[in-house]
Amino acid sequence: MRYLITLELQTPNNSLAYVEQLAGFDDLEIDIDRGLVLISPKRNLYAIYVLGNLDPAGLMSAQAAVKGVWCDRQI
Repeated sequence: MRYLITLELQTPNNSLAYVEQLAGFDDLEIDIDRGLVLISPKRNLYAIYVLGNLDPAGLMSAQAAVKGVWCDRQI
């Protein structure tokens, strides 16, 4: 399954390498072709797509940087 995840990341932690090492992301495959996309500069919000089996509530409770998880059912 594919998911869109929004993250709040402060400089200098606003990189794909930083996201890859976050707790809860070790079993997920990050779509590196899309990369880490800045979606709100004022709120320091970024988005990534990931593939894998994921418990959205579990990820959000385990990782404070995660602000939202949405399932992409088009894949």
